[in-house]
Amino acid sequence: MIDQNADVVIVGSGPTGSAYARIIRRDWPEARILMVEAGPQILPEIGGHLDNVLDLDKRAELEILAQGGDRSPRLSISKEEWEARRAGGFDASLLRRSGLFIANEGDDGDGLFAGFSAANVGGMGTKWSTGTPTPSQAERVPFIAADELDAALRVAEGLLGTHKDPRGPDPIAAAMRERLGAAFNPGRSPDRFVQPMPMAATPGPNGPRWHGTDVILGDLVKEPDTSFRILAETTCRRINHDNGRATGVVLARTGEDATWTLSAGTVIVACDALHTPQLLHASGIRPAALGRYINDHYIVSQIAELDTDVPMRAMSWIPATNELPFSVTIAPASLHTMPKSSELGGQPIGMGVFCPADIDEKNHVAFDDAKLDWRGLPAISIRWTQSEGDRERLEWAKQTALKVAEIIGRPAPGFATFVQPVGSSLHYQGTVRMGERDDGTSVCDRNSRVWGFDNLYVAGNGVIPTVTATNPTLYSVALATFGARQVAREGRQRQAA
Repeated sequence: MIDQNADVVIVGSGPTGSAYARIIRRDWPEARILMVEAGPQILPEIGGHLDNVLDLDKRAELEILAQGGDRSPRLSISKEEWEARRAGGFDASLLRRSGLFIANEGDDGDGLFAGFSAANVGGMGTKWSTGTPTPSQAERVPFIAADELDAALRVAEGLLGTHKDPRGPDPIAAAMRERLGAAFNPGRSPDRFVQPMPMAATPGPNGPRWHGTDVILGDLVKEPDTSFRILAETTCRRINHDNGRATGVVLARTGEDATWTLSAGTVIVACDALHTPQLLHASGIRPAALGRYINDHYIVSQIAELDTDVPMRAMSWIPATNELPFSVTIAPASLHTMPKSSELGGQPIGMGVFCPADIDEKNHVAFDDAKLDWRGLPAISIRWTQSEGDRERLEWAKQTALKVAEIIGRPAPGFATFVQPVGSSLHYQGTVRMGERDDGTSVCDRNSRVWGFDNLYVAGNGVIPTVTATNPTLYSVALATFGARQVAREGRQRQAA
């Protein structure tokens, strides 16, 4: 029997929803917390990372389950598509990645925007890259004091279990970073030097163990159901609210029509940058900025050739700065499924230059109330247009990719520099963005509380209001800690009263 009320209901079980649960439990030990997840639990470890499953066939099966209601497998990339990719053409492989879809399918020009739907216990925490770099100055929320955000980032590193170099020591990577540092470090502060990519992982003799939301939740999953519970394969259809206060949620078993209502002291919507605004829209909560300002960085991809007989294992990072707005990730490339030039003799090194995109109110998520998705919510589409500034920065980013390749060794023969469709990084944001004041350009305040509500919060990359060129999970978890502390503080006050 499911209790019909909870102190806190969290819709979504990904990294930020789990961070809310963990911080609320730390600061409010008596809170009754219920987490709602539309997808299934796919691993014995609640929220575990799929990359820890070493059987690749089994992992592929779990990848499909992780898509929730969208379980149609993607086709393998064809030889013709690989050849197009090598020539710098459209990266068709993106359409084959499990769960990836082109949100505005049919627009094959500059308005292409890739999106992703993950629905399983742990959300994207079961599938993310585990990269946890810190945001640059340009990426930081300007109305949150630097010392406050730095402290929140340290808390987020602890929640995620960040390790500064989980594949180190790696002398080949270290030597490469030294060469790159000679070119990029002058004028930078030490924290923005070329460095190993920090990752949410634990080193081990057989390679790192990758962290999912199992690490964030910790001992919460051992608590009795009356204290903490995850309702898997349960869809939130609506947030009930009255006069600026969320009163509860309407739930349904995923794929079923029958619903029930659960009362809540506080509601936190922590789906993702597409589905969080979707649920607010379906609930009649529609601030002017809801779903607008959708943004993501581009990825300029380049394969370089490193002349070495000793394999490089570690991932490296060139952080973005005010002077160079690109974050560059560098890691060994696996070409076992790709056509390979006979001229390629050294180790192939993959590179992604993360290039920021201009923020525009007109770029938005649209909802079709007449067409429902598998969750029973209004169907999503995306309207997005590339700016002239985007095109100029992309040319700069391509030159940066070639410069880095020359320092590493040389651009790999047979592989062109190419730009992935915006959104392909799955780091899209801005659709429930935070703001300094309620002036119609934001959805929530600096603590992620929805404007006009006492007890309704949003979480995830969607709250980030700035341009980014960095993996945002650490950043969005840090922002979640502000809201979580406020929820716990106000909950204790209500309890005392």
